[in-house]
Amino acid sequence: MITLKNARLADIPTLLDLWNINLGENFPLTEKLLRQTMESDPYYESDGHLIAWKDETAVGWVLCKSMKNAGAEVGRFAGRGGIGALCVHPDFQRQGIGTQLLQAAENHLTTNGSPLTLLYYPHHFLPGVPVQQTNAISFFEKHGYKFEKECADMVRDLNDYHIPPKVLLALEKNPTVEIRPAYIKEAQQIIDMVAQEFPGGWTYSTKGHFARGQKASDFIVAVENSQVIGFCHTADFNSPWLIANTYWFPLFGKFYGGLGPLGIAKEHRKRGLGLAIVALAVEDLKKRGVQRMCIDWTTLTDFYGKLGFEVWKRYRQATEKSY
Repeated sequence: MITLKNARLADIPTLLDLWNINLGENFPLTEKLLRQTMESDPYYESDGHLIAWKDETAVGWVLCKSMKNAGAEVGRFAGRGGIGALCVHPDFQRQGIGTQLLQAAENHLTTNGSPLTLLYYPHHFLPGVPVQQTNAISFFEKHGYKFEKECADMVRDLNDYHIPPKVLLALEKNPTVEIRPAYIKEAQQIIDMVAQEFPGGWTYSTKGHFARGQKASDFIVAVENSQVIGFCHTADFNSPWLIANTYWFPLFGKFYGGLGPLGIAKEHRKRGLGLAIVALAVEDLKKRGVQRMCIDWTTLTDFYGKLGFEVWKRYRQATEKSY
């Protein structure tokens, strides 16, 4: 008989074992990331985090969030619950346990006001189902989810990285623009710029970065006439908080880093500043000692490919399942 119980912090070793026996080779979940999710995510719902037990053996778990308390910055997720993890121990698969966990998650979401369900959410582990997880894709399709989008993570080794000539030319054409690490006095201006130009999750993550007291210099900014007109968020092996592009850092060695999101104010686009700010952000990461880095959750593979980034992992994203 399978019993579902709420996950507790004391269950973290169990959860890590269940995830990593299924996905650990390609997505090694660490205690740091799992604790960050369970202790520091304002949208975490303990009632949506369940472990399936068979007698004294943990055989599966599911993590979901109804987003019932979605604030203005992530308002587009209001009423759109998410399932961020669902795995069953290989020895107990094809016994209906996954279906039982999925149904429990969907019941939690609908009970808490989410008539739509996604397979990702703010503070996600993965932006979709990895393409190689064909059994998982078939499982969700069987239960009414439709996969119509794809995105990718991209990587690059930085040992041979140099700013491309085309970027240097773009900088010459924009002599009034300075691209550099941000100053702490510019924190509010960065937040305001992101909120105005990119309302939603990017505003939320930018505010969170500064609210946690992290370094302003993790933002590479484009400044013109003392105004921030572009930004690029970076992270490295010294960053105390994992962001999505550094979630799988055990695969990158000791000197890892990541980049994203990034954006240029609408009226300043088509000046070559987007590629320039990324190129200088990568250069800054290299100066900080990063040897291998990731750009997560993107469809702009050709854009980043101009700087030598290659597709690393692909994900299939499910459109909303409605009830």
